Amino acid sequence: MGFKDELKRGIRNAMKDVEKEVQKTWRIDYQGHCVEIIHQLKKECLIIDGTEVDTNKRKSIFSYIIPYSKLSGTIDLEDGIKHTVSVKLGGYISFNCIIKIDNITVLDDALELDFLPWNHKEKIVPFIERQVQTHNKIVDDGLPDDEYLYDENHPPMAAGLSDHFLDEIPTPLYVRKLLKLFKRQLHQPTNKTRKATYEEIISDNIASYGEELIERFKQAEWDESLVQQEALWLLEHAAHREVVKFSITVLGCTNCEKYKELLFTLGMHEEFTLYVLFALKNGTKEANDQIWKLAQSVHGWGKIAAVEKLEATTPEIKQWLLTKGCENVNINEYFVYMCAIKGDLPAALNPETISKQLYDGAGLIIQTLLQEDVEHDIKDYLYENAVLFRFLDHARIHCQTLEDFYPLMKLCKFINAEEFWEERSKDRRKQQERISIQKAIQPFISHPKWAQLAMDKLQQDIDLKALEVAQFYQIDIVPSLFKLLEEHPTNNEIYFSIMNTNHRQYIIDLCIFAEHHLSLSSPSKEEESCLRYIVQDLHEHVGVGLPLIQAALESDTGLMQYQALSVLEEWTPSIWQRPGILAAIKNISTTTKDKYYRKLADHLLSK
Repeated sequence: MGFKDELKRGIRNAMKDVEKEVQKTWRIDYQGHCVEIIHQLKKECLIIDGTEVDTNKRKSIFSYIIPYSKLSGTIDLEDGIKHTVSVKLGGYISFNCIIKIDNITVLDDALELDFLPWNHKEKIVPFIERQVQTHNKIVDDGLPDDEYLYDENHPPMAAGLSDHFLDEIPTPLYVRKLLKLFKRQLHQPTNKTRKATYEEIISDNIASYGEELIERFKQAEWDESLVQQEALWLLEHAAHREVVKFSITVLGCTNCEKYKELLFTLGMHEEFTLYVLFALKNGTKEANDQIWKLAQSVHGWGKIAAVEKLEATTPEIKQWLLTKGCENVNINEYFVYMCAIKGDLPAALNPETISKQLYDGAGLIIQTLLQEDVEHDIKDYLYENAVLFRFLDHARIHCQTLEDFYPLMKLCKFINAEEFWEERSKDRRKQQERISIQKAIQPFISHPKWAQLAMDKLQQDIDLKALEVAQFYQIDIVPSLFKLLEEHPTNNEIYFSIMNTNHRQYIIDLCIFAEHHLSLSSPSKEEESCLRYIVQDLHEHVGVGLPLIQAALESDTGLMQYQALSVLEEWTPSIWQRPGILAAIKNISTTTKDKYYRKLADHLLSK
């Protein structure tokens, strides 16, 4: 996030805090009549017996330069006289509300505006505890402070992911200042000292300074009881996730055995799993049992962190790593490699027979580690430890479905990838092993049922694995995809698959289909996704899909605009210079806030 965006978000969040702090309601009963005053940041109103009788609207917060505002109305007490109600709101030091009826004061209230950063906000720890108590798991990855972190330009990230994108270089002297404030809070625990620490915590991200914090904290050797007291106070009041992370880390620097249950509950939310793992490992006994239990309770970035810290000390843990542990919503080759190493995959595949569950887990590990962009060293691990050969041996029993066959197809591609084996051409042992695997896998590959199963699957629905198997057998599945498209015109996977053929006539047909079946002027999210899959790959297909490119230029989505602009940059101007497209480009040039998009639009207009 750039400096300007950061500044705008800071101002926006400050305004939210001010708005919540100043939102007050006073209500009195006067001789059977209800008099109510509501004060908001930009509006004050007097309500008598449910009817709004006077309102003061503020166009901006600068109107508060005038410290007081007045409201007035009347009450009919059924004595034939209109009794005047006058209200005075405001003040210099405290916020006052004075209500008079016929010049007699009936309410005189003064409120201190503390602007404590944890006030008027939902607290994070109770939010998590309620979910765990009700569902025994986290059902909502969101957190109460999402509104302060995300907006239309910064969509929410998966829980625990944002810490991986932060600058690892901490602000100079930041940790020293933070610990100085926290020390003051330990010895003088007041709203003032706690506020100072709290505000300093939320001014930075602990992911960038955590290691230094832990090192300096251990050197400080403070009274553990005081540290735990204030860490728990911060946890109880935390309305910002950084405060929760700081408090967990501080607890972890102490003997926090008696807080294991609280820590475990917080660790079930993947935004905090990494920090809880540190606390368990550093501050409790027999932490590995808790870490394994936690690893089984999370499924995304928290699971990755938990498996990294988990010690595979028992056969049960090793079995779990190779079957359930390797399953992850954020699956990646390094995570799977870690599961294979800790679970001892070669030894697990060594028996003459294995369970179907282990076969499936091993298949997932193998197909992930054989991806094209995976480092050679990881692929060598599979090869040198006879994992591939042993897996093929077990496939004779367990390979029954298309899902079972998919890892074998991946293995076949790998074993026949000449570019990989050229570097090992002088290693006679490896080349002989390669030949052995090729012979062992050939009966599976030669069986005609896999191609038929893939086609049968694609007749019913789009399935990416079935699609890849069909392409492996060089079957033209595009006609089937167009039939599916008639039934599911907003299935973006079908658009992706057809565009992935890079066949010009198929792409022309797809563009025509999209023009007639998608709402180009106001596309839904699903339609926008389909449109994006087409436009992003039109660079090589000059002149194809101009109406779709114009729709992308006219959309409110910056990424779609950029994709369309980048396509036109590679096309000859005479092909796309039409009034509608030129008008859309001019609009981007004059309205977009992104300098790069504007520069690209200006460049196209100058052609």
